[in-house]
Amino acid sequence: MTERHGAERRFQITRRAFLRRIGVASCLLAARPVWGVPRPLRFGVISDVHQDVMHDGIERITAFVAEMEAAGVDFIIQLGDFCQPQPRNAAFLAAWNAFPGARYHVLGNHDMDGGAPRERTVDFYNMPGRYYTFDAGPLRGIVLDGNDPGGQASGYRRFIAADQQAWLRRQLEQTDRPVCLFLHQPLDNPASGVENGPAVREILEQAQAARPGTVLAVFAGHFHQDYVEHLEGIPHVQINSASYVWLPAAAARETYASELHKAHPYLRHVAAYREPLWAVVTLDLDRSELVIEGRRSEWVGPDPWERGAPEMQYPRDRNRPAISNRRVTWVPRHTD
Repeated sequence: MTERHGAERRFQITRRAFLRRIGVASCLLAARPVWGVPRPLRFGVISDVHQDVMHDGIERITAFVAEMEAAGVDFIIQLGDFCQPQPRNAAFLAAWNAFPGARYHVLGNHDMDGGAPRERTVDFYNMPGRYYTFDAGPLRGIVLDGNDPGGQASGYRRFIAADQQAWLRRQLEQTDRPVCLFLHQPLDNPASGVENGPAVREILEQAQAARPGTVLAVFAGHFHQDYVEHLEGIPHVQINSASYVWLPAAAARETYASELHKAHPYLRHVAAYREPLWAVVTLDLDRSELVIEGRRSEWVGPDPWERGAPEMQYPRDRNRPAISNRRVTWVPRHTD
């Protein structure tokens, strides 16, 4: 595996196996893809813009939207820590809504900063609910809310309650097409992601065992890192922040003009990315592959380690101003 070209992993799941399991294998002989989509599905994903921290959040989201429109993606989705539901952020939200196609939101923990209830943020974003599904050609998207009450962790909530778990199980049992999941806090690290992530992963893994090919990938943000964890045949994709890495107080310093720091005091705590980061994901069921095309940038000012960030907490292979290119392929099962 190379950093430049990302990771290529093979799993024992196929489009044909999935269709056979859901009882529509007869459609496989059709000349066009069974879902009626004559080309691969493409979507844009961005995470952790943090409009309420950054001075240039509007510029970052405007660049993303313009690039996604030019690329002709089928939909865009943001993975949380977007903006607080405040009038001052109306222009930022309008920049997102300028995308002419389908747009989807995930709730991040910072999207309720200032005491806003989740329902207010849902209304501000015009989301159908805190968690929901959507269909895009051959794909079903499942959006989860990792901010439920529960668990033992202090500080921000990072839990998925029993009612949401039951809903997820039903969606996976009833889906008539393969699924990608989207949430803010990752499921692969309960120490700082979803506290009961292993229980939620078990639901996904049971669905995958019952009908191979049901779960194609899980996309999350929150960590401001760049990596993929492959757990029980399911890739858990960490989408890096569009904007920065948050640093401890000892590493805080001014890296922008003084007037910007006066207007945006949290800027001292970030190691910002000069250019915004995002990714385009291509899902091609006929080729049995999922391709992630990311972006690279550079640090604004000294990097985190020059500023005193400990490498134990900020590993260089994950904390970088980049979203790496990656490819996941599926190969047929070998049968006797």
